[in-house]
Amino acid sequence: MTQAGRIDAARSPGVVEGAGEILQLIRADRARTTSGLATTMGVARSTVIQRLDFLTAHDLIASETVTNGGRGRPAARYAFNPRSAIVLAAHVGLTGCRLAVTDLDGEVLAEGFLDVDLATGADGLLTGLQDSFDRLVVEAGADPGRVAGVGVGVPRGVELLGYLRSLGLSGKDWDRSHFHRSLLARYGAPVFIDTDVNLLALAERRKSWPDAEVFVCAKLGTLIDAALVVNGVPVRGASRLAGELGHVKVSGPPEPCTCGSVGCLDAVASGSALVRQLTAAGFDVHHVSQVVQWAGDGVPEAVRALREAGRYIGEALSAVVNLLNPDAIAVWGYLAEAEALLFSGIREGLYSGALPGSSEPLTLVSASLGDLAGVHGAAMLVIDEVLAPASLDRMIVAGSWAPVPSAGT
Repeated sequence: MTQAGRIDAARSPGVVEGAGEILQLIRADRARTTSGLATTMGVARSTVIQRLDFLTAHDLIASETVTNGGRGRPAARYAFNPRSAIVLAAHVGLTGCRLAVTDLDGEVLAEGFLDVDLATGADGLLTGLQDSFDRLVVEAGADPGRVAGVGVGVPRGVELLGYLRSLGLSGKDWDRSHFHRSLLARYGAPVFIDTDVNLLALAERRKSWPDAEVFVCAKLGTLIDAALVVNGVPVRGASRLAGELGHVKVSGPPEPCTCGSVGCLDAVASGSALVRQLTAAGFDVHHVSQVVQWAGDGVPEAVRALREAGRYIGEALSAVVNLLNPDAIAVWGYLAEAEALLFSGIREGLYSGALPGSSEPLTLVSASLGDLAGVHGAAMLVIDEVLAPASLDRMIVAGSWAPVPSAGT
């Protein structure tokens, strides 16, 4: 019988309680020996030993013997085993999707890209996601039965529905609950879905700006969006609509926006807007990446369009800077690939509208995590949730990462 089998009978909530806290202490390197854990938690060594047995049974920790210079009995020192389970993470965009399998430290074990055709509907995208996840699990050499959770970043509902309407498509079945139910049924693990730009901001702030009090991430792709992180926590707003940068009114032409208004930043500076502008100028263009490429090649119309888009984006960001005084703004997306050209326009618009005291110390950068920023954020979301002490205790009691049904379900 396995160790997990031998302790099944003892897995009552009262007996397990505290195992999650112990793992948190070990992960943070605050205490890694039985005595150290007992002292830190203020409990008996026997209590710690029992909880360590639970963690060991689930392969969440491993021990090594540490000698003490030849004096006294050698002590066991515990370390977190991030390969005990895997996380499935995806960043879904309007034209493409990044996917990855990570361990419980967020290290990418396998990653891939999926072209997105919204005309296939929500179920078509879900099938593509699930098939890609299954392929990546095999590529990573991971156990498909050890999925601790699934994290997915998706476009904001306003942007997604507006984009679907612009393509003459219905928004039916594109609600998050449909994705949640389908992924939960497929993998039998907790599913966490959040706005993609929130996850981008979470990953960038934690990896590159851990000391920033106020951090802003702007997504400059097919559409424009932004997220705000204050003291490490994404700010979502009363209606979960905080960060709608794409619908800030700017001084450009009064172009109609997919939200039903006119003069929004999205309508004049997003990737979709640049595609429309270059198409009207006689270019055969289907995606904003072509505009970025032409600007890099010095095509005057593309250079002009990107520089002007940067000015409008900077104008919108100047209000953000005046209101929130962020430490840094990181930009991510197709437009950010033309960094020198785009940033010169952003700075022009930003500095003309923001107070010098707020704009001069501000750092404007491209996202350091590149294409995988979104999947890193999705993985972090899952890891934070499933390894939270209370969540981990529940997992040990249940003997599975599968979420515990609520009463009445």
